[in-house]
Amino acid sequence: MKFTKSNQAIAAALAVSVVAISGCEKNTALTKPVVQQSTQQPFVRQQSESLFEDYAKMRAQQVSDVSYQLEITIGNTSETFSGVTSINFDLAKGNQNDLTIDFDEGTVSSVKVNGKEAPFTYEKWFITVPKSALSAGENIVTVAYERPYSTDGSGLHRFVDPENGEVYLYTDFEPYDANRLFPHFDQPDLKATYSMQVTAPAHWQVITSVRENNIEDKGDNKIWHFPESAKFSSYIFSLHAGNYAVWEDQFEDIPLRLFARQSLAEYVKTEEWFTPTKQSFKFFNDYFGVRYPFIKYDQIVAPDFNAGAMENVAAVTFNEGYISRGEKSTRSKMSLANVIAHEMAHMWFGNLVTMRWWNGLWLNESFATYMANLEVAEASDFENNWDVFYSGTKQWAYRSDDSVNTHAIELPVPSTGDALTNFDGITYGKGASVLKQLPYYLGEENFRIGVSNYLKKFSYKNTELEDFIGELGKAANMDMEQWTQDWLYNAGLNTIKVNYQCQADKISTMKIVQTAPDDYPTLREQRVQVGLYTLSGDSMSLAKAIPVTYKGATTEVTDAIGQSCPDLVYPNEADWGFVKVDLDEQSLAAVEKHINAVENATMRLMLWQSLADSVRDAKLAADKFVHFAIANIEGEQDYNVIRKISASLSTAMQYLNTATRLEKKDYSSLYQDVEDLYLRLLEKAPAGSDLQKMWYGRYVSFSKSDHHLKNLLAILQGELGYEGLTIDQDKRWGILAQLNRYQFGNYVALLDTEKAKDNSDTGVKNAIYAEVLRPEEAVKKKWFDVVINNPENLKLSTLRYIMWGLFPSEQSVLEAPYKEKILAHIPTLNEGSDLGLLSAFASSMIPSECTAESEAELAKLVKQYKDMKPQVLKTVKARHQNVGRCIKALKLL
Repeated sequence: MKFTKSNQAIAAALAVSVVAISGCEKNTALTKPVVQQSTQQPFVRQQSESLFEDYAKMRAQQVSDVSYQLEITIGNTSETFSGVTSINFDLAKGNQNDLTIDFDEGTVSSVKVNGKEAPFTYEKWFITVPKSALSAGENIVTVAYERPYSTDGSGLHRFVDPENGEVYLYTDFEPYDANRLFPHFDQPDLKATYSMQVTAPAHWQVITSVRENNIEDKGDNKIWHFPESAKFSSYIFSLHAGNYAVWEDQFEDIPLRLFARQSLAEYVKTEEWFTPTKQSFKFFNDYFGVRYPFIKYDQIVAPDFNAGAMENVAAVTFNEGYISRGEKSTRSKMSLANVIAHEMAHMWFGNLVTMRWWNGLWLNESFATYMANLEVAEASDFENNWDVFYSGTKQWAYRSDDSVNTHAIELPVPSTGDALTNFDGITYGKGASVLKQLPYYLGEENFRIGVSNYLKKFSYKNTELEDFIGELGKAANMDMEQWTQDWLYNAGLNTIKVNYQCQADKISTMKIVQTAPDDYPTLREQRVQVGLYTLSGDSMSLAKAIPVTYKGATTEVTDAIGQSCPDLVYPNEADWGFVKVDLDEQSLAAVEKHINAVENATMRLMLWQSLADSVRDAKLAADKFVHFAIANIEGEQDYNVIRKISASLSTAMQYLNTATRLEKKDYSSLYQDVEDLYLRLLEKAPAGSDLQKMWYGRYVSFSKSDHHLKNLLAILQGELGYEGLTIDQDKRWGILAQLNRYQFGNYVALLDTEKAKDNSDTGVKNAIYAEVLRPEEAVKKKWFDVVINNPENLKLSTLRYIMWGLFPSEQSVLEAPYKEKILAHIPTLNEGSDLGLLSAFASSMIPSECTAESEAELAKLVKQYKDMKPQVLKTVKARHQNVGRCIKALKLL
C-alpha cells in the first residue's frame, strides 16, 4: 500500500506524488493478453530495469518449487552489504531457455550450480546462467554478491540519523525491488519459502517475516538465524535492522512488536498503535473466517519511507509521519488506525492469496482499502469513518476517473515499470468504492462468504480476477460477467440525475437518468438510494430513502410515486454508489437557500462536495462559491463537513489568487477576508479540540498578508497563544516556511536559530524546504543546481522537499529562467533507470501557468513526450488538463 502522510511538507507529497495512468483506447473493452510463450521455445530476455510480463510467464513455466537460503552481512560503517543466496528450484523438462536471476546493479563474485562453479553473465539487471549448466528437476544455484545500500527508499535502504549517527536499514520492495537485496526470481507468482542468516552489529535489532530461533555472538557482531518462513512472494519479504527501540504486546496467541528509531522513541504513543492493531486482528479473524496465518506481527516505523506503509509479511513498515512530535488530532489517529487495518488486511488478501501478476494490483490495494474502512467503521473507537472515506479516498477516485488519465480498473500491465504508475486514484479509490457498493448489490453476508471462500480455496496460491469474482458470484448465486465487464474492464465516470413531477403535492413520476462521457460511453448497473428531503421550519429532514437498482439510460423509481413532493432529491443517499450526481434545479435552489438546515451531516457533506465539483467543472464561479462558503461555514457544526468546506474554500481561492496574479481581476481584499475568517474561527474554536487544531493549520498555511504573518511570528516567539494549543516543533517549522516564503520579519536569522535547535532528520528537511521557498534568485540557483547536477549527494526523500518548494505558484517569474533547463532534464532522467527520481521530478517541476500560452506549450509536450515513460507522459497530460480547467474557471470571473 502506498499512501497517506502527515505534517506540512509530507502532506504535500499526496499532491505531487500521485501520477495517474493513461486512458485505454476509447470505447474499447479491455481483454486479458494471451501469451503463447513456453519453456519449449527459445526466449531472449530484454535488457531493461523492468521485468516484462511475457518473460515472467515463461519463467513461471520454467521453474517451480522455489526456496531460498540467504546469508547476508550488514553493518553500520560500510556503504555496501554482501550476501550469498542459495536458490533451490525444479527446472521444467524440455527447457530450451537460459535461466535469468534478477539482481539490480550489484557485483557478482561467483555463481555455482549444484555445488560447482558455473559460467554466467551479469549485465546490470539480471544474471544469466546458460541452460547447458542446468539439468531437469531439482537444482541449487548459489550466488555470492555485493551491492551498495539504496538511498531512494527502495531495496535495502540505509539511513544515518543526524541526531546520533545511528544507522538504520529497512527494505521496501513493491513491485520489483526485492532483487536489490538478493538475487532471485522477483515475480509474484513464483512464491517461495525463505530461511536467513544475518550478520549485524551486536547492538542492532534484526527483523524479518519470522522470529529468530538463535542468535550467536561473533566479536562486535551477532549472527541472527531465522528458520524457514511460510510460502509467499518475494515483494513482501523483508529485512529491517538497526538500533531500533522496541515495544511489545500480545493479541491472543499472536506476539506484537513495534519498532522506531531511538531518537523518536519519546514521541511514540504505543496505545495509538497496539489498540487499533488488536481491534483489526479481532475483526479480520472473524470476518474472513481464516485465522491470521503468519504467527507473529511486527510494525516498523521507518525513516525516509516513500509511501504511507507496506504490507511485508508479519513485518509491516510505516512512514515516520505517523509519529507526531506534538498532540495528534482525532483525524490523524483515525488515519493511523486506517493504515494499520489496511496493511493487516493484506496479510490475508495479497500475502496469503496473491495476484499472479501486476494487473491484479488494483484488487490487492482496493480490497485492503475497503476492508480497512469497514473495520474502522465497525470495530474501532472512531466515528463517521464513511464520511472520511467519502471526502478523501472517494474524491480521489472521482478526480482520477474524471481526468484525461483515467483507465479501466483492470488493465494489462506489460512490465513492472508500468506497475509503478498504477498506484493511483483508480487503483485505490475507485476500486475500493466499487467494492464498497458490492455488498449492497450482492447482499452483505453473500459478499463476506464469497471473500472467506476465496481465501480458504486459494491460500498460499496465486490468483486472477475471475477467481475472486467467481467466488462472489457463487456466494450470491448471481452471474457477475456483465457487472465485471462494465465496472472493471471499462473506464469512465457516470452521472445520474433525477427527473420527477408532482401533482397535488404528491410525486406522480420519477426516473433516474444515467449518462456517460462521450469517450467512455458505458452505462452501468448499481444499487443506490434516492433520498427525498422536506423542509419544515428551519429543518430539512429525510422523509424517505428509496433503494433502487438502476441501469441503462433511464430507470423508473416506482416506489417514489405517491410520496410527498420533496424540496430536495438526492439520488445517492448515504453514498451507496460510485457515481457523479447532477442535482435538479429545484434541489439546487434548496441547497443554496437551506444547506445548513439539512439535518443529516453526511448529506451536507455530499452537497458541499457537489458545489465544489461545480467550481472545478467551471459551472459555478469560484468567487460565488467563496462568498457562499464564508456566509455558511460558521453555521456548520460537524467537523467533517467543516473540513470539507474549508478545503474547498482554499481551493477556490487558488483560482482567485491566479486571477489576481495574472491581473485579470484583483481579489486581494477577498483573500484577506478569508484570512480574517480563519483567524476568527481559530480564536472561537474550543480549547484543545480537533477544530482548533484544524483551524490553526488552515490559518498558518493561508496567511500571507503582513497583519497575519505578524501573528505567526508572535506565535513562533511565544507572544501569542491559544489555550489548549501547543506549538510543537513541527508546528514551528510550518510557521517558518510561511515566513521564509513571504520574506517576513527576520526570517533568515529565525531559520538559522531553528536549524540549530532541531537537527533531527525532519528538522533538516524542513529547514531546507523553508529556505528553498524564499523568492530569491541566489536561493533558487543554489538548490536547482543540487537537483539537476548533484542529486546523488542527497537522498530522494530530501530531494523531494527541495522540488516541492522551489517554485510556488506566485514565483513564476523566478521559475521562467529555468524552464528550458527543466524540460531538457526530463529526457535525461527518462533515459536512466531511477524511476523514483523521474516521477518526483516530473510531478514537481514541469512548469505550468493558467494561460492559453502555457496550455499550448503543454499540448506540444504531450505530443513530444508520447514515447516517454508513463511517469512523465501521464504527468504532462494531467498538467495540461488542469491548466485547461483553470482557464475555464477564470472565464467565469
